[in-house]
Amino acid sequence: MKKYFIISFLMAVAMLQCHAYTLYNTRYNNFESLNYNHAATVNGDFLQLNNKSATSVIVTDSTLIDAFTSYKYYIKMANLHNKEGKSYKVTDAQGKSKSVSSTECGLVLNYTAHGCWRVAVSCSNSSLYNESVDSRTMTVKLINDYYGSNIVRQVTLDGGVDMDEGYNYLGVTMEDNIITVKIGKDQLKDVLSYQLTASDVEITTGTPSVKVGYYVGPGAMISIERAVLSFNDQQRSSATSLETQWTREALDRHFAASKNPYEGYWTYLDRDMEDQWLKLGGRYTIALVENENGYDVIYVDGAQVKKSLWHTGMRKAVMKETIFTDNFTGKWFDATLQPITDDVFVTFESGVILNFKFPVYKSQIRFSKVLNE
Repeated sequence: MKKYFIISFLMAVAMLQCHAYTLYNTRYNNFESLNYNHAATVNGDFLQLNNKSATSVIVTDSTLIDAFTSYKYYIKMANLHNKEGKSYKVTDAQGKSKSVSSTECGLVLNYTAHGCWRVAVSCSNSSLYNESVDSRTMTVKLINDYYGSNIVRQVTLDGGVDMDEGYNYLGVTMEDNIITVKIGKDQLKDVLSYQLTASDVEITTGTPSVKVGYYVGPGAMISIERAVLSFNDQQRSSATSLETQWTREALDRHFAASKNPYEGYWTYLDRDMEDQWLKLGGRYTIALVENENGYDVIYVDGAQVKKSLWHTGMRKAVMKETIFTDNFTGKWFDATLQPITDDVFVTFESGVILNFKFPVYKSQIRFSKVLNE
């Protein structure tokens, strides 16, 4: 990662909002706890950062976000050093002065000690000194700054945004390991998206939290009128409540010694579902472990919806014994970690098929026993 100057501040006001069964913590800016230095000042209701150096500046929000949770980050920002045909003086580490004519600024997301993702915005002219053919455009880049600097997505806009020194709304959402970038003068519009690869996700594996913030390139001077960060705190607490002590290795050892024919691995077989009521979250592989009241159902793999929330060892369901042989009542945790408890019934069929029935939702999911594990 390139060397950046880092400034941390706290967006201090908190409130809760509900969005489609998702609880978000939301931080609004008031810049009170900003650590002021030569690059950052508060001018009335606006935060301004003037980068006079030849090195980029990153400003991070001190709010910590779980590395694999969903979040939204929006700002209303202007680049006050974005005049057509004008250049701006910067000074390098050796004290030498040079000019920058096209400045860049934007957002930072998933910031860790190893790097970050950046959304970089800049404007340019096709032929500045020939008005008959000149046109001004805005370029929006999504850049991976982990262990280098790589542009993974890029789009050029010729309208819908202020390409001078006016304010634009700029935002990102991170959900299901998909980064979506939005921008607009009057309203946010999706302009690009990127599905994180397995290697992208592995970068933050083991990292408990990440940050978001602003990016100010050499010569840029940004003015922030508003910043809003919303993150799914409910998913974090729900995921914690579903953790168990089971790992794949521990399950293998347990099943090798087990005499219970129902304990072991089960894999997705088929489904009969009313999609308007209940949708398939993935072709799951699960593990059944006997407990004092029935079975714990442990997630192994196969999640497709909200897959970033799931990892091996989490509780996917619970089966509780009834007075009827091979019949259980159940609790199923859906892809968003929320419990389904309305008349959930579970049965074994011929000892090799496990059937979760959801009559309220006119649906069922069946699993087959994995016999070669």
